[in-house]
Amino acid sequence: MMKKFLFALIMILLLSFIAGCGSDNKSNTASSTSSSSTSKKEITLEQKKQASAEIMRILNSMPQQTDEVEKLTWYKPWGSGGYPAQDAVYWYAGKKNDSVWMRAKIVNFTSSTGWVFWDKITFSTADKNIEYKIKDCFAGQSGGGKSTQIVYGGKYETLDVPFSDLDEGYRLLVNGKNPIIRLTGREHYYDYRLTENDINHLKTGIYLFDQMKVTGSQIIQELRTVYI
Repeated sequence: MMKKFLFALIMILLLSFIAGCGSDNKSNTASSTSSSSTSKKEITLEQKKQASAEIMRILNSMPQQTDEVEKLTWYKPWGSGGYPAQDAVYWYAGKKNDSVWMRAKIVNFTSSTGWVFWDKITFSTADKNIEYKIKDCFAGQSGGGKSTQIVYGGKYETLDVPFSDLDEGYRLLVNGKNPIIRLTGREHYYDYRLTENDINHLKTGIYLFDQMKVTGSQIIQELRTVYI
């Protein structure tokens, strides 16, 4: 009789322990889910409106070129014509309806006879380097946004890619000392030292890119919830 009583008591205690563990697990799961949901930072409608206003303020301050057939507008710092015959780092933007996007452009111009045919870019400051290898680039001449062009008085080597591709390198340049871009090919390289105008231009582009993250690359005109 005593053995049956002890067995029953042990079983009751064991079941109580298992039930308690299950409750703790549910509690931990609920806590984890709650923590995950609150880790996302909700952007308010007012913040999206303010960011949209900033986007349009910057774009409207730039030279504009509208394609009336495609219904899109380009905002390019060098204007409606070709870019100047000089080395430069650029960003520019496009807008169609309420959608906005950005691109990065690096221009290397020379009147000499030799080519670098660069397919790698090193963003350098006094403290750090970041490398960008052009994807699918053939012999440093074409592909992956790279192009070459001979014009009267010289020749261009240029790169045109989504802004996000060079965002990290651009941020390094504007926040560091002695900013240099090295354009490296198979046999030669070329160094371009950024000017104060270059840095100010890139700072504006980075600020614009950050505002676009707030709005989801849209000009917000109605209530939508965006999470970052």
